[in-house]
Amino acid sequence: MESVKIYLSGSMMDSSFEEQSKWRQKVVDAISYQYEHEKKAVFFNPVNYYNFEEKRHKSEREIIEFDLYNLRNSDIVIVNFNNEKSIGTAMELMLAKEYKIPVIAFGINGKEIHPWLLECCTRICDSLREAVEYVVDFYLN
Repeated sequence: MESVKIYLSGSMMDSSFEEQSKWRQKVVDAISYQYEHEKKAVFFNPVNYYNFEEKRHKSEREIIEFDLYNLRNSDIVIVNFNNEKSIGTAMELMLAKEYKIPVIAFGINGKEIHPWLLECCTRICDSLREAVEYVVDFYLN
């Protein structure tokens, strides 16, 4: 079975481990268990590797290189605009654009998002559910 690697992008700063993880797990669970699809979804969740509760790194560069390596090797990005001022999320979206990796966004909810970030997005959805359904319909079937 063909697999599709999905990178889960979104701010981790100023968020608890639970907040960082909760929406990402909802995406994984929804795609894995609620929808049928032809291709296998493989997820990259940065929280599983580096987070603010468990210091596993020796430098910030290590985290950047690891995350961006995984992003470059992904087929699609799902981004939550949970913090519209996240520098890391902005860097990930620009790299995805450079590598022509589709970016499916949600979580705007009336926030003022910089137009350059919006231009990096292939599709902007109104909800997590809409983003998941779009990814399943267009990239996993």
